Amino acid sequence: MSKVTALEAKITLSGKVETDLLCAFQDAGKKAIAPKGPYFDLVEQLRKGTAFLAKPGSLQFIRFAGQEPAQNCLLIGMGQAAELTEEKARIAGGNAWSKLIAEKCESAALHVDSLCSAKGLKTELTPARLVRAFAEGLALGAYQFNKYKTHKEAREAFTGPSKITFLTHDKTLKQLLDRELEEVEAIAEAVQVTRDWSNEPSNVGTPEYFSKQAQKLAKEYGLKCKVLSEKDAAREKMGLFLGVGQGAEREGKIVVLEYTPKRVSNPKTLALVGKGITFDSGGISIKPSLKMEEMKHDMTGAATVMGAILLAARWQVPTHIIAIMAFTENMPDGNAIQPGNILTARSGKTVEIINTDAEGRLILADALDYAQDFRPDAIIDVATLTGAVSIALGKHCCGILGNDDELIEAIRRSGDVNGEKIWQLPLFDEYFDDLKSDTADMKNSANDSYGGTIRGAIFMKQFIKNGNKWAHLDIAATSHGLGHLSYYPKKGASGAYVRTLAQFARDFFSL
Repeated sequence: MSKVTALEAKITLSGKVETDLLCAFQDAGKKAIAPKGPYFDLVEQLRKGTAFLAKPGSLQFIRFAGQEPAQNCLLIGMGQAAELTEEKARIAGGNAWSKLIAEKCESAALHVDSLCSAKGLKTELTPARLVRAFAEGLALGAYQFNKYKTHKEAREAFTGPSKITFLTHDKTLKQLLDRELEEVEAIAEAVQVTRDWSNEPSNVGTPEYFSKQAQKLAKEYGLKCKVLSEKDAAREKMGLFLGVGQGAEREGKIVVLEYTPKRVSNPKTLALVGKGITFDSGGISIKPSLKMEEMKHDMTGAATVMGAILLAARWQVPTHIIAIMAFTENMPDGNAIQPGNILTARSGKTVEIINTDAEGRLILADALDYAQDFRPDAIIDVATLTGAVSIALGKHCCGILGNDDELIEAIRRSGDVNGEKIWQLPLFDEYFDDLKSDTADMKNSANDSYGGTIRGAIFMKQFIKNGNKWAHLDIAATSHGLGHLSYYPKKGASGAYVRTLAQFARDFFSL
């Protein structure tokens, strides 16, 4: 795997530093001031004036024109200290990275004491957590996907500073930040995998490609890896998974990864299941051509699960994790499933196909049934399942549904810690009435579009055995195009919810 960025984060006790850019934080109350130095008078004058009000998201770039050890200075507005959150610090990090790119700064030094000394901070906002969040924004904001650009300008474009130094006078804080920034590096690497996988064009990102990449990464991260071919899936009687892919020329694959924590006796087991439709044409119920190219992102559920287990492994979480990723294409050739066909699931239940574009729930039904063979304490599936979730919730959060409110609430809390919003939708049994079939146990879709997100989840619920805790994340609205947040790419895959799932895996042992 390639290095996430050229970023080399380093923490050092404050002293004289020569760098392109010195960064300091400022709150709107002007209580957190830039550190003293040869440039202090100029910065202090600006800080006392009205040119820079330090509103959240604001930046003030000051040029010293080579007259000071730091060639330039960047003031980073944080708003009122009492209103500061980790997410605002992340957004500030993303904004700062964009400025570093725009000003072509080869190196930068960040005075973290100017953030941590702000008065009026919430008690739970420790200095280490604030700096970590800012560093996350920097690292996540540094991502680029230019693998297929060949022209000289793109190849030689400035990609950001080669080194960022975090400066502090506090020895204890330095020790904490050493560990925190190691975790940030792990986050950036895992999210890069998710983003890279989701951004791959479908002529490259095939089921075969992702299964081989998974094997390679499993070896690198010390995970067990097993790949099921379509023959293996047939032996497992996965009729729904095979039915979706029967119109595709490329063979489907099911990847099973396993992480086992060291020195943990009787750990809980968490199953993560990801939808991996590497291209979704809609099948016979073909999609409109407008924006169909974005259907390469329909495997982002699997990509998110991949990033989550990699991050959990790097963090050495105390939870045993099984990650199952079902990869196949949904194509409309002469062998493709047709509306009115009946397929038999691994569980033995029969499904009448009403809409071949409601295919994600089909492959997940077999994958969820398979996951329960591992007797997990909880199951979470992740999928770009329905366009309806974007109508319900917009682009600011994903939907969650499931059969256990405590599990859902714990996942939501993990999302809050990471600034990744999650909203619960109802899963009333009455929603299944529309999926009852005259010729099979159930239909895969209803004949109207109402409550599409809920109907997708209620379908999958039919394959969860009694007593098993299960939650479903519908990330269709948040899998790509989250440019409204500074540390996400303006276009392409977001990598959202990798951090949430890894955080949940870390905390699961105490739930």
